[in-house]
Amino acid sequence: MNFFKCTACGGCCSGDGSVFLYPDDVKNLAENFSLTVQEFVDKYTDFVILESCEEGESYSYLPYIVMKKKKNACVFLKNKKCSIHDFKPFQCKNTPFVSEFFTDEEWRKFLMKNCPALMKLKEEDLEQYRPLAQVSDEKNKEYELLLRRNSYSLEKILEVTLPEPKIIPVS
Repeated sequence: MNFFKCTACGGCCSGDGSVFLYPDDVKNLAENFSLTVQEFVDKYTDFVILESCEEGESYSYLPYIVMKKKKNACVFLKNKKCSIHDFKPFQCKNTPFVSEFFTDEEWRKFLMKNCPALMKLKEEDLEQYRPLAQVSDEKNKEYELLLRRNSYSLEKILEVTLPEPKIIPVS
């Protein structure tokens, strides 16, 4: 059996995706930079709302803080290396082993052809990482519960002032 060992190539730190930060990620990153949460949010993040349309024309809106990007890459990617590796956020620690990795065969195959660490694995090696997807799902559920308890206000949760959000339609 082969094991996943990130090569720190920086491939998953650039491109179309975004790093979604949970409130504890934001606080941890701010602390590690010796910044207030407000200073960190202002300097290194964007505020977005994911808009999805459910069947029957019911819309849902979920707010997120995401890592800023510079030249289509994470703002913390320096010389193709993660400059916050020692205290990187949950999503970065768990990638690529999220639920979509196990349910979206096309995306999984793309990653397995392009990620040097995944290239060393066989399909049968992947099952050992399925529990990480469950951890990620639980983290998402906790986040949505936290949002509900706080009237979907990240400003209230983080005790910050946020700019107008960018609305991102999701299919």
